[in-house]
Amino acid sequence: MITDTQLKELKILLKKNISYIENQDLSSLCSFRIGGIAPLVIEPENEAELLLALSHLEKLEIPYRLLGGGTNLLISDHPDDFVTLRLRGKFKDFIELEEGKFYIGGAASTTPTFRKISLSSYTGAEFLSTIPGWVGGAVVQNAGCYGGEIFELIESVTYLKSNSIIEEKKEYIQFGYRTTQFLEKKDSIILGIRINLQRGKEEEIEESLKDKRERRNSSQPQNKKSAGSIFKNPKELDTEGKPLKSWKLIEQAGLRGLNRGDALVSPEHCNFIVNTGKAKAKDVDYLICLIKEKVYEFSNVLLEQEVEYFGTIP
Repeated sequence: MITDTQLKELKILLKKNISYIENQDLSSLCSFRIGGIAPLVIEPENEAELLLALSHLEKLEIPYRLLGGGTNLLISDHPDDFVTLRLRGKFKDFIELEEGKFYIGGAASTTPTFRKISLSSYTGAEFLSTIPGWVGGAVVQNAGCYGGEIFELIESVTYLKSNSIIEEKKEYIQFGYRTTQFLEKKDSIILGIRINLQRGKEEEIEESLKDKRERRNSSQPQNKKSAGSIFKNPKELDTEGKPLKSWKLIEQAGLRGLNRGDALVSPEHCNFIVNTGKAKAKDVDYLICLIKEKVYEFSNVLLEQEVEYFGTIP
């Protein structure tokens, strides 16, 4: 637990240089609308402020966690034993460096950013316009859908590790299906990416954007509080040699529509858990553990979580 003395000293150090928010309700910063009160949210706006904030935290021996767009996240009901870090300012920018080459900040919102880029007649990134959240989180998890992944577009990633800012070319970064070295090691902060896109035909791009938006709207719960897909699709194949789908395994185990308090396994797409009111993180965690157990009993497949935990749950 962070002491009052540590927080007081940290606020004195931050006051003149870096903005922060006290007693922030983190449920308002995530798509699940679940989470408790954070004692302090620090909001650095550039690399210098970020490095300074980290040096203050290290000096005072205060643990921290990085919060991005909060769309693939289950936040603890009591996130009070660490300080929350959230990038702002220049980290939200994106610029076209030259024809088809873009630099995009780690705190840029994925959906509007890639939709705007696509509508500028660049093709290849339309699928990312349907993925909510921030670019940094998309990079960490190698986000993707409809046959595309963000690392297909990336030329390099700029990140902070051990107080050093590094720009790494894609070929030197480990990544795979819904995973990267950043997710596995959790020792870096994504600051931005460089991507390369080709010019396309405006009508075809608009049709692609429309098609992907309609496919997502028809296959996922709409206007519901959720964190997206709870589990990754398994690597195993079914008896016909086809890839297994997590939602189908959950349905076969008879778990569609199961609830714990206000946390509900979505009747529309059972690889989603939705918050129907005032669900707690512990309720969602209960359902996740139960789904893993029942699916393993029924299908002998151990599902792997895609949603990340932020803080200790329960």
